[in-house]
Amino acid sequence: MGVSGRFVIAIDGPAGSGKSSVARGVAEELGAADLNTGSLYRAVALVAISRGLDLGSGEELSGAAAGLELDERGVLAGGERVSEQDLRTPEVSAAASRVSVHPEVREALVAVQRSAAEGAAQVGGAVVEGRDIGTVILPEAELKVFLLAAPGERARRRALQTGREDEVDRIQEAIEVRDRQDSEREVSPLRPAPDAVVLDTTGLGLEEVVDRIVVLARERVSGAGETGG
Repeated sequence: MGVSGRFVIAIDGPAGSGKSSVARGVAEELGAADLNTGSLYRAVALVAISRGLDLGSGEELSGAAAGLELDERGVLAGGERVSEQDLRTPEVSAAASRVSVHPEVREALVAVQRSAAEGAAQVGGAVVEGRDIGTVILPEAELKVFLLAAPGERARRRALQTGREDEVDRIQEAIEVRDRQDSEREVSPLRPAPDAVVLDTTGLGLEEVVDRIVVLARERVSGAGETGG
């Protein structure tokens, strides 16, 4: 097993590829915990903005990361639950990519993510989504999936998700910038793990994507077929 317990499924992919919705659906089908690790970087960004920290200082930002915790319900900062609405503002989204490039921040959050995945796996399995899950955080996960989708498709989805249907072009531009930042960064660039299943979701509905991953899970993950519907 990649993590002590029954199974861990790692879902990676660029911004807007559908990781959160897909992971939630897969976790529900398999009776597993759904852990959204991307929220940790957004939470660091949110704390940094609220405290007026320098987004260019890994040392300052690592201090903000130190008080974070992750569970199936989301992120806690200093023991307080952080709202999804606060994490999804355009300002926080933009800052999250800048925050994620710092080795100090990534190092501080690796232990948080692994601990959350291990704890969830021990009580029935974990579906962990975010960036670098299959390559860095949980390289021994029983199943690794890397989701892709065309930038235009991802922008359309994000616009619908945030109620900004009239800003698709601007959202697409921001997504393409973030793609470059994430794939070209020196520390843990965004890329599929060598043994990951790469799944292009362009033109696929959410249920289709979830069904494909559930089938893979039941084929590859010992015991996954008995953990849920």
